Amino acid sequence: MMIKKKFLIVFGISLLSVLTILFLIGLAEDDTPALPPPSPPIKKISVYISGQVKNIAVVELEDDGDLRIVDAVNAAGGLTEFADADAVNLAEKISDGQHIHIPTKEIFLQQNISAAKNDLVNINTADAEKLATLKGIGQAMAQRIIDYREENGSFKSIDEIKNVRGIGEKKFDAFKDKITI
Repeated sequence: MMIKKKFLIVFGISLLSVLTILFLIGLAEDDTPALPPPSPPIKKISVYISGQVKNIAVVELEDDGDLRIVDAVNAAGGLTEFADADAVNLAEKISDGQHIHIPTKEIFLQQNISAAKNDLVNINTADAEKLATLKGIGQAMAQRIIDYREENGSFKSIDEIKNVRGIGEKKFDAFKDKITI
């Protein structure tokens, strides 16, 4: 009977040891899924975009390896109404430090140049009323300019208007950018 008790005690201790080992092995096995590897840091590039975009700026873009000029244009708020999008390949790839310039449509440039020329007063052909629109030139001075022109012929340069009595360097500087011959 003693042997049975010893056998039962040894058997119980062995069973308990096996169950403990199985329990510990179960704890060691982790059912938690493995974390994904960390994503690589996002590379950014900076490009300077100027010309006919809504916001001329240095824009920073996340480089996914397929950045195009259109991405920089969009980051700068898009094109203005005067932009000549046909003069730039919007699908062209870009790189860090690049300068992208969106030009103005030629028709708008020509209109602006034409308007600027039309704003100038031709001192060889303008009447007294037109001459009087110049800063510092009243009706009397406008008439003196016309009289000088009639007596001496057309002005050969805009500087020659300083030969008219009453027009010195200071007065000339006030309107020289508004006259032409």
